[in-house]
Amino acid sequence: MESRISSSDGRFVNGRPSERTQEQYYSELLQHCVANGMGTTPVALQSSRGGLGDETADLIMQLIGVNALNEDETRNVLAIVRAAFEKPENIQPTAKEPLRTLLLLRHLADSTDPGNLKREIDETIAYFQAR
Repeated sequence: MESRISSSDGRFVNGRPSERTQEQYYSELLQHCVANGMGTTPVALQSSRGGLGDETADLIMQLIGVNALNEDETRNVLAIVRAAFEKPENIQPTAKEPLRTLLLLRHLADSTDPGNLKREIDETIAYFQAR
């Protein structure tokens, strides 16, 4: 159901849907976290089956598509994927292996110039490969 809001000139326009799917909610949350960071409380996406773990990488790839991320956004993505695997005991069984996360990280590494950020991505790849 779409909500209707009044614009400054008195017209009614469609607002956000009042009910979002879980994927839409996750996408909006990830979009905010990629752009602004997670703050002091890491975000770990959960479903009724458990933590999303590797599925988080799929959602991030859908979110960024072919767009390039700036350095801050890339660092935020690194923090998000680490948080997604922070409590392995809570991750749903089908999302425990970081296969898609490694694909995302390799994509980021391939599109990043050598330097500190590239090193941080490489360290994150090594972290997941050692799991």
